[in-house]
Amino acid sequence: MFYSIDRFEGNFAVLISDEDGSSVTISRELIPIEAEEGGLLSLLDGKYIYDPEETSRRRKRLFMLTKKLSEK
Repeated sequence: MFYSIDRFEGNFAVLISDEDGSSVTISRELIPIEAEEGGLLSLLDGKYIYDPEETSRRRKRLFMLTKKLSEK
């Protein structure tokens, strides 16, 4: 399961679950420093891990879908 970083609010990060769309607010200190808004995190053994490859893959997919829609 992945969580996307929806936004940062001060010292907190708001994450959205890709499983059910629920949100969770956690301390910003619990996520890797290189993670950014829109980035994807997985939860492994109680620790949030940033996944740049999955983030890139999904951004490319979203770009292609948006491009297809704009061509119609």
